[in-house]
Amino acid sequence: MKKKRGGRWSVIFLCCTLAVPTVAAMMGAYEGVPTLQQMSPALATGALLGLAHILLRPALRLISAPLGCMTLGLFGMVIDVGLLYACDRLVDGFEAPGLLYAILTAILINAVCAVAAGRR
Repeated sequence: MKKKRGGRWSVIFLCCTLAVPTVAAMMGAYEGVPTLQQMSPALATGALLGLAHILLRPALRLISAPLGCMTLGLFGMVIDVGLLYACDRLVDGFEAPGLLYAILTAILINAVCAVAAGRR
Protein backbone atom coordinates (compact mmCIF):
# COMPACT_ATOMS: atom_id res chain seq x y z
CA MET A 1 0.00 0.00 0.00
CA LYS A 2 1.50 3.34 -1.06
CA LYS A 3 1.48 6.39 1.17
CA LYS A 4 0.15 9.66 -0.18
CA ARG A 5 3.07 11.99 -0.82
CA GLY A 6 1.01 15.11 -1.49
CA GLY A 7 1.00 16.13 2.16
CA ARG A 8 4.78 15.90 2.40
CA TRP A 9 5.33 19.22 0.68
CA SER A 10 2.88 21.01 2.91
CA VAL A 11 4.60 19.60 6.00
CA ILE A 12 8.00 20.77 4.72
CA PHE A 13 6.58 24.24 3.99
CA LEU A 14 4.99 24.44 7.44
CA CYS A 15 8.20 23.25 9.16
CA CYS A 16 10.26 25.91 7.40
CA THR A 17 7.70 28.63 8.06
CA LEU A 18 7.54 27.91 11.78
CA ALA A 19 11.21 27.04 12.35
CA VAL A 20 12.55 30.51 11.56
CA PRO A 21 10.53 32.40 14.23
CA THR A 22 10.93 29.51 16.70
CA VAL A 23 14.72 29.63 16.57
CA ALA A 24 14.60 33.43 16.68
CA ALA A 25 12.57 33.22 19.89
CA MET A 26 14.95 30.60 21.32
CA MET A 27 17.93 32.84 20.56
CA GLY A 28 16.32 35.79 22.36
CA ALA A 29 15.43 37.95 19.36
CA TYR A 30 12.14 39.03 20.97
CA GLU A 31 11.66 40.70 24.33
CA GLY A 32 8.86 39.18 26.36
CA VAL A 33 6.08 37.39 24.54
CA PRO A 34 6.45 38.09 20.82
CA THR A 35 3.49 39.51 18.96
CA LEU A 36 2.48 38.58 15.45
CA GLN A 37 3.68 41.97 14.23
CA GLN A 38 7.14 41.32 15.69
CA MET A 39 7.28 37.86 14.16
CA SER A 40 5.92 38.77 10.72
CA PRO A 41 9.35 39.29 9.07
CA ALA A 42 10.51 35.94 10.48
CA LEU A 43 7.32 34.26 9.26
CA ALA A 44 7.76 35.78 5.79
CA THR A 45 11.35 34.58 5.71
CA GLY A 46 10.20 31.14 6.81
CA ALA A 47 7.55 31.00 4.10
CA LEU A 48 10.10 32.01 1.47
CA LEU A 49 12.49 29.42 2.88
CA GLY A 50 9.73 26.82 2.64
CA LEU A 51 9.27 27.57 -1.05
CA ALA A 52 13.04 27.43 -1.57
CA HIS A 53 13.19 24.06 0.19
CA ILE A 54 10.47 22.67 -2.04
CA LEU A 55 11.61 24.16 -5.34
CA LEU A 56 15.37 24.79 -5.17
CA ARG A 57 16.77 22.37 -2.60
CA PRO A 58 16.23 19.17 -4.64
CA ALA A 59 18.03 20.65 -7.65
CA LEU A 60 20.88 21.98 -5.52
CA ARG A 61 21.26 18.60 -3.79
CA LEU A 62 21.36 16.85 -7.17
CA ILE A 63 23.97 19.23 -8.55
CA SER A 64 26.12 18.94 -5.43
CA ALA A 65 25.76 15.16 -5.06
CA PRO A 66 29.51 14.50 -5.46
CA LEU A 67 30.28 16.97 -2.64
CA GLY A 68 27.55 15.39 -0.55
CA CYS A 69 29.16 11.98 -0.99
CA MET A 70 32.61 13.29 -0.07
CA THR A 71 31.33 15.01 3.08
CA LEU A 72 28.98 12.15 4.06
CA GLY A 73 25.93 14.34 3.53
CA LEU A 74 27.07 17.34 5.55
CA PHE A 75 27.12 19.52 2.46
CA GLY A 76 23.32 19.41 2.63
CA MET A 77 23.60 21.53 5.77
CA VAL A 78 25.63 24.08 3.80
CA ILE A 79 22.83 24.21 1.22
CA ASP A 80 20.21 24.73 3.95
CA VAL A 81 22.22 27.52 5.60
CA GLY A 82 22.82 29.15 2.22
CA LEU A 83 19.11 29.06 1.41
CA LEU A 84 18.33 30.69 4.76
CA TYR A 85 20.79 33.50 4.11
CA ALA A 86 19.42 33.98 0.58
CA CYS A 87 15.88 34.27 1.95
CA ASP A 88 17.19 36.58 4.67
CA ARG A 89 18.44 38.99 1.99
CA LEU A 90 15.10 39.02 0.17
CA VAL A 91 12.89 39.92 3.17
CA ASP A 92 13.10 43.44 4.60
CA GLY A 93 13.01 43.67 8.38
CA PHE A 94 14.60 40.29 9.08
CA GLU A 95 18.25 39.54 9.59
CA ALA A 96 19.76 36.25 10.68
CA PRO A 97 21.78 37.14 13.81
CA GLY A 98 24.66 34.86 12.99
CA LEU A 99 25.92 31.54 11.75
CA LEU A 100 24.77 29.72 14.89
CA TYR A 101 21.20 30.89 14.24
CA ALA A 102 21.34 29.62 10.66
CA ILE A 103 22.80 26.26 11.71
CA LEU A 104 20.22 25.77 14.48
CA THR A 105 17.42 26.66 12.07
CA ALA A 106 18.71 24.17 9.50
CA ILE A 107 19.02 21.45 12.15
CA LEU A 108 15.50 22.11 13.44
CA ILE A 109 14.01 22.05 9.95
CA ASN A 110 15.78 18.83 9.01
CA ALA A 111 14.93 17.11 12.30
CA VAL A 112 11.23 17.99 12.19
CA CYS A 113 10.95 17.19 8.47
CA ALA A 114 12.66 13.84 9.02
CA VAL A 115 10.06 12.88 11.62
CA ALA A 116 6.95 14.54 10.21
CA ALA A 117 7.45 14.29 6.45
CA GLY A 118 9.66 11.23 6.26
CA ARG A 119 12.44 13.18 4.55
CA ARG A 120 15.91 11.76 4.61
